[in-house]
Amino acid sequence: MATLLQELSLLTYLPPADIIAHPGLRLVLVRGVPSPWSQAAKAILEIKGLPYVAAPLEIGGANAEIAAWSGQNSAPVVAWGTEKPINRWLDILLLAERLAPEPALLPADPRQRALAVGLGHEMLGECGIAWNRRLQMFAGAATSGNAGRLAPLIDKYGYNAADAAAAGGRIAATLRMLAAELKAQQARGVPFFVGDGLSAVDIWWVATANILAPLPPAQCPMREASRAGFTAANPLVVAALDPVLLAHRDRVFAAHFRDPMEF
Repeated sequence: MATLLQELSLLTYLPPADIIAHPGLRLVLVRGVPSPWSQAAKAILEIKGLPYVAAPLEIGGANAEIAAWSGQNSAPVVAWGTEKPINRWLDILLLAERLAPEPALLPADPRQRALAVGLGHEMLGECGIAWNRRLQMFAGAATSGNAGRLAPLIDKYGYNAADAAAAGGRIAATLRMLAAELKAQQARGVPFFVGDGLSAVDIWWVATANILAPLPPAQCPMREASRAGFTAANPLVVAALDPVLLAHRDRVFAAHFRDPMEF
C-alpha cells in the first residue's frame, strides 16, 4: 500500500475554478484540520489508486465558488466527470467502489456489508461519533457569546445544549460497541472490523479517531490550538476509548494512509 500511495502525487490544492472545470475526479477537502469526513474520503480514493485534483474549503468562509457548484458550503465534495457532485460519506464510498472495484472496501457478503454500513453510520452519520464530537467542540463557543468564525457552523449544524450534553454518553456507548466488535473479530483471528480483510470501516475509524485522540504531530500536523479541540476530554468518552481501538487505528494508519496526513 505504501508503494501505491507513493505513486500518487502529494496533495496540492488548486483554485476552486480549476477543479470545477476539470474533466476527471475532483475532491474538496476541509483545509487546516483533519476533518473525519474529508480524511476518510481522501484515504478511500488513495487506497483505490484513483487520481484526483483537489481544492480547499476554508472553515467558516463563504467558499462561494464551491457552494455555487456543489450546492453546499461544506466538505468533502467529490465529483466525477459530468456527474453531480456528492458529499455524503456513503455516496463517496459507493462512487469509489464503482470507479475502482478493487481493492473492494465493502464486503461481498450482504450481512457483512450491512454491518459495515451500519458501523460507518455510527462513526460518521447523523448522531454518530463525529457528529456528537462536533457538538462538544462547538459547546464552548456557543455558550460564550463569542463564537467568532464558528458562528456560521454552529447555526448550520443545528447546535443545541441538550444534544451537546448528551453527546458524551452517546459517544461512549458507541465506542464500547466498536471495541466489542473488534475484539470479537480478533478472537476469530481477523484484525479488521468486518468480514475477513480491510474495509471502509477500518478507514472510517482511523479518520474518526482523530477527533477523539489525534495522532501525534508527526503523523497529524495540525495547529496546537486545533489539536486541543480535537482531543476528547469528556470523562465518559475518555474511559470508553479502549486501547484496542487506538492500537487498531495506529496499525491501519501505518499500513494504508499517507504519512503524514494532508489537510
